[in-house]
Amino acid sequence: MSQPSKILYIVTQSGWGGAQRYVFDLALSFHDKGYDVTVAGGNDIDGKKTLLTKLDENNIKSYKLNNLVRQINPLKDLAAYFEIKKFIKKNNPDILHLNSSKASIIGAIAGKHTGVKKIVYTVHGYAFNEPLPIWKKMIYLWSEKISAQYKNILICVSEFDRQIGIKNKIAPENKFITIHNGVKHINFQPQDQARQYLKLEKTNTTIGTVANFYATKGLTYLIKAAQLTIQEKPDLKFVVIGDGQERKNLENEIKELNLQNHFLLLGVKEKAWQYLPAFDIYVSPSVKEGFPYHVLEAMKASLPIITTNVGGIPEMIEDEINGLLVKPADPQALSQAIIELLDNQKLSEKISSAAEQTANEKFGLEKMILATEEIYRNQL
Repeated sequence: MSQPSKILYIVTQSGWGGAQRYVFDLALSFHDKGYDVTVAGGNDIDGKKTLLTKLDENNIKSYKLNNLVRQINPLKDLAAYFEIKKFIKKNNPDILHLNSSKASIIGAIAGKHTGVKKIVYTVHGYAFNEPLPIWKKMIYLWSEKISAQYKNILICVSEFDRQIGIKNKIAPENKFITIHNGVKHINFQPQDQARQYLKLEKTNTTIGTVANFYATKGLTYLIKAAQLTIQEKPDLKFVVIGDGQERKNLENEIKELNLQNHFLLLGVKEKAWQYLPAFDIYVSPSVKEGFPYHVLEAMKASLPIITTNVGGIPEMIEDEINGLLVKPADPQALSQAIIELLDNQKLSEKISSAAEQTANEKFGLEKMILATEEIYRNQL
């Protein structure tokens, strides 16, 4: 089959996160390869750098969908269908590549009704796996099943999600493929410069993470783990780069546990990955994940990593080989793992070196791009 010339990416939210990073990397890579690329996304965040602003800076066509929202909203969802349908007609893409649950459900139906020949959907974790009321879970599950009949292929960023899709009979097994996320070479700041930028003391041992402030990121468990850990290691600093809807709740919890001098919420930092060397240990306390970029970046930074055993994480981190895996929603387990690495320098050095090697050998961006291009070029 000849190379398709036009790709339209649609993503539910434009606020920067894993799905948006994925779309940005694909859009930029295929734009550089000569494809005609357009990206449309909903839920922009005024005053902050988003996927759409980053695309504009790189001269890639982008469009804000005014009616596409993350939450179930029948009126908005119906309006989003007509808005997306109109936009697809206008762009007439060879490939419609959908990202995240809401965009994929509405976009697949709109794409089918406008005659798009190839509809690709990347699963960044299923909405019905999130901590939602059962009726919402069922709506998302059945919507995934109904819309899957209009999708030619479903890319899963983890084998975990591929198996979830097959188990729930969302689509025939031959429609699923796993393509892990990948990251390119990163120029990290030296530790002293990174700490200076983040306004951290050079002498403190720093436990850090990068996360959007969603409940699924499990930051409340990291706060509770911090309280337990500083009882034994009182000089520690816990640091989170990021922001989001849970900020007030997290601030209140930090205050209630009297952790103001030990637990810092630093806000969003542009190109946060470059400051990872400021951390002595990287901790990911998520209760739900797909195949998270922030863990891949911590691996690239050769940091000792502690992460919960959720989603696709065990496909990148092997316990006590290139990181430590703990149960989700377990502050005690997080605390014990932190103390173990602080007390065992040999283990810390071993897993950090192995993590960097794994990231470089298995999870490069070019590998992800080539696998995706094969999907685009082949008859689906």
